[in-house]
Amino acid sequence: MFAPTRYLQWARRFYGQVRFDLATSGMPGVPSAELGLPDVASLDDASAWPRLRTAAAAYNDVPPGESIAALGTTHGLWLAYASLTSPGDEVLVESPTYEPLVRIAEGVGARVIRFERDAREGFALDPDRVARAMTPRTRVVAVSNLHNPSGVRASEDALREVARCAAVQGATLLVDEVYAPFDALVDSSGVFRGSARKLAPNVVAVSSLTKCYGLGSQRIGWLLGPADVVSRAEDAVTASCGMLPLIHAHLGLHAFARIDALARRARRLLGDKRARVARWVESEGLAWSAPAEGLFGLVTVPGAGDLTALIEKTAREREVLVAAGSFFGVPAGFRLAWSAPGEVLDEGLHRLGEALRSGVVP
Repeated sequence: MFAPTRYLQWARRFYGQVRFDLATSGMPGVPSAELGLPDVASLDDASAWPRLRTAAAAYNDVPPGESIAALGTTHGLWLAYASLTSPGDEVLVESPTYEPLVRIAEGVGARVIRFERDAREGFALDPDRVARAMTPRTRVVAVSNLHNPSGVRASEDALREVARCAAVQGATLLVDEVYAPFDALVDSSGVFRGSARKLAPNVVAVSSLTKCYGLGSQRIGWLLGPADVVSRAEDAVTASCGMLPLIHAHLGLHAFARIDALARRARRLLGDKRARVARWVESEGLAWSAPAEGLFGLVTVPGAGDLTALIEKTAREREVLVAAGSFFGVPAGFRLAWSAPGEVLDEGLHRLGEALRSGVVP
């Protein structure tokens, strides 16, 4: 059912194997000692399951009945596609894109159609392109926000208009918003106010605490949607794993209770790194998506072919890694992240610049 996700297979070969990682697109992991652990005496308390749903809803400023827990954003995507489509339905996915948005849809039996987010238009989400690509069989329009791999944010007006176009066909707008909280993150009440779920009745959003807060290994994710979609997602959870682990619910509650501290950590680690990367891109004479926020952007090398093999060579010989653009649909580019510590980022950019100038990466 599920074809290999080439990007994730590739990432597992290289991520964690180089000294200068400019590919990882999430905040550095929070050490267990820093996060702490839930009270051991409470770990058998089954009320953690419904309380986690309530906590995820509160974090996103939506009613509890519009939320369900998931094992990270990827699981949330699977729940969304399983709840919104039947085999043979069409799913309209942005291009370039994060590959799981395509592979998971195909895995549940949908037919994937693509629409462009054009680099010449700053990777903007264009509702007219979406409308032209839709057919009577379209059931889902899937986008990421911040856009992966460019890091560009779609405006709320554009998302509302895409949702309206989808509604005309009886379709749903699915938004992977795992990066959406950057750079503001949460407000003084510990709430992320910007979920796309609130923009229209037919919007489903998936996310997690992975990328913005450094909790990738804890897999604290969720799906937000109308009550009927959440009900179908509950059926999908039951069919696939029965129920999520109780310890997962307790870890999620523990993390949400500390979201302010996690947000402060993320803001501190972001610092001025985006500006440093912007200066480097300009100094190297390269083109890039120039995102206004977040922690990655898409760099393109004019006149280059597929850079994947050369990026791998750079990783082996210069110990610096970027995410090959071929896996996102941009073979002449690479996703460049600035999640690494400052000194690692600076040395990595220096080595990458040397590689570019010497032709290791044309």
